[in-house]
Amino acid sequence: MLMPARIVVVAAPLAALLLAGCIVETVPTGPITVTLVNETALDVRPDLYTSGSATDAAGLFVGANLRTDFTDRDFPELRGSESVTLTLDCVDASSIGVHTPVLFDAVQLNVTTSEDIEILLRDADFQCETTVRFVYYTQDDVFHVRVETQ
Repeated sequence: MLMPARIVVVAAPLAALLLAGCIVETVPTGPITVTLVNETALDVRPDLYTSGSATDAAGLFVGANLRTDFTDRDFPELRGSESVTLTLDCVDASSIGVHTPVLFDAVQLNVTTSEDIEILLRDADFQCETTVRFVYYTQDDVFHVRVETQ
């Protein structure tokens, strides 16, 4: 009989907070998987940004949040048809985004910058334990990035 009483005692303060209109925050758990997929035959600079605190584009798209740790090469690029996966702690990813990625054609010496900007916010656009894919592709000679979540 003591066990149900203890549960009530523990649950009572939480219930009181909820009834009083208080917001009870929980700590996010589970990793977030981010996959960068280059569907082109050319090199791509993905321009991936992540932040544990930013909640808008101005806070996310700053140099300190730019991710280059997906490769050990001198230049943070995906080779043609290459895919890489990063695993982020959920608390370190309140926002994830891509800002104007770049397509490189080393043979023709052409550089194409996408106009695409994607920003995703945790709990609105993705959850902990979600896979977020940024897919880089060309369509009608225009370079794009699209977002897929699973």
